Amino acid sequence: MSLGALLLTLPVMGIEVEAEGRAAGDAPAARQQALTDALREAVRSGTGVDLVSESQMENFELQFDRTFSKARGYVKKYEVLSAGLTEDGFYTVKIKADVGDKAPGANDTMTFQMMAREHEAPRIAIQIDEQIEGVQNGTLSTDWLRNTATKCGLRVIDLNNAQGQGGMLAKRAETLGRTTEATLRKDGVVSACDYIIEGNIVGSSAGTQSFYGSKAGKKYSLGLNITVRDAATGAIVLTENPESRDILIRNVSSDTAAAREAVRQLMEGSPRMADSDAGWKLIRRIFAHWAAEMDLGATIKLEFVGLDLDTANKLKAELEKQTAIGAVWIRSIDAVGVSVLECESRLNAPDLAKVISATLPEYGLDRSEKRYLSFRKGAVNKEQEAGSNDGGSKGSGLDLWQIITGIIVTTVGGLSALIFKIIKKKMGVDD
Repeated sequence: MSLGALLLTLPVMGIEVEAEGRAAGDAPAARQQALTDALREAVRSGTGVDLVSESQMENFELQFDRTFSKARGYVKKYEVLSAGLTEDGFYTVKIKADVGDKAPGANDTMTFQMMAREHEAPRIAIQIDEQIEGVQNGTLSTDWLRNTATKCGLRVIDLNNAQGQGGMLAKRAETLGRTTEATLRKDGVVSACDYIIEGNIVGSSAGTQSFYGSKAGKKYSLGLNITVRDAATGAIVLTENPESRDILIRNVSSDTAAAREAVRQLMEGSPRMADSDAGWKLIRRIFAHWAAEMDLGATIKLEFVGLDLDTANKLKAELEKQTAIGAVWIRSIDAVGVSVLECESRLNAPDLAKVISATLPEYGLDRSEKRYLSFRKGAVNKEQEAGSNDGGSKGSGLDLWQIITGIIVTTVGGLSALIFKIIKKKMGVDD
C-alpha cells in the first residue's frame, strides 16, 4: 500500500470541544453572528488558532460570512446544544464541535460541498440582467454564478425549464381532471426553488490604457447590484451592492473576452483589493444564511385565515414550550382576513404543521413550503364533511353493510334477529 493510500485510510482525528457564541439582538444577522462566534470559539479552544486576527474587519464589524466559511473548514462537524435569546437581549448559541487542525483555502469549494451535503443544499435560481458595453445578450455574471454555485454543491434551477415542466405537468393534471392542480401549476404557484438571485450588472468601456509603452489594455467600469429573495415568502434575505470597480484587462483577443475576464475579476476579487470578491462573498453569505437557519432554526412564516388575538396568543404560548422552537412573533392580526406569525423553528415545516394542528385542531393546513405554512379555519372539517356527504358518509356506508349482514344472518337463527334489532336501533331506524 502506498503512503498516499495509507494516509487516506487513516481516520482523521479531531478534538471535541464545547463553545458558546453571542450577538446582540434577535435579527437574522445576530443569529448568524452568534453561530459564527461559537464556531470561532470552538476553533480557538480546539486548535489554539485565533481567527479574529485572521478575519477581515470592516467598519469595526467582523465579516461573519468570511469567518463562517473559514471556521466551518476547521470544524469537521458540530451539534447545536442550545440557542435562543437571553434576558439581557443577546442571542446565544452553544455548540459541541469536532475540531480539526487543518484550514481550507479561502475559496476551497470542498468546504462548501461538505456544508451542502450536511444541510441539504438549497435550490437557487439566477436572474441577472447584464448590460455590458460591447457584449450582446450577455450572461457572463450568470455563467460565473451558475458554475461556481454548482462546484460548491448548490442546486441551480433553470426557471425556464422549470416553467416548461410545470406546463407539462399542468396538462397532465387537466387530462386527469384535476383542475385546481392544473391552475396552480399554470400560474407558477408551485415553488421550484428556495432562493432567487436577482439584480443587474452594468459595465461601460473606459477606453484603453498602457503603462510605459506596454501593449494597451482595455479598461472596464463594472457595477453590480444583487438581491437574494426567499422564493416562498418574497422576503429579502441578502443584498450585495459593492462600489463600481475599474478593471484593466490586457492580452485578450476580443471585446467579449475582455468583458468576460473583467466580470471574472469582479466576482472572484483581487489579492491586492480587500473585500473585492463580490461573487464569492455572495456564495459565502448564502451558505452562512442557509446553514444558520438549518442549525439554529429557520424563520418560518405562518399565515392563518380567521385567527383572532386570543387564539394567536394561545398558539404562541404553546409553540414556545417546544424545545425546538426558539421564538414566536405575532406580526399582524386580522380576525376576518389573514393573520401573520413568524416562528424560529428547528422543526421542518411539515413537523411544525403537526404541532400547530395539534394545538389548533380547528385549523387545517392549506399550503406548506420550507419556510412558509398557511392554515385555514375549518379546512379539515369541511373536507371531512364533504367526504361524508359524498354519496353517503363512510359511517352510514358501514352501518348499511351491517344491516345487510344482519338480514342475512336472521335467516339462520333467532339470535340474529336480536342483533338486527340492535343495529337498527344504532341507525335510528324505527320498527
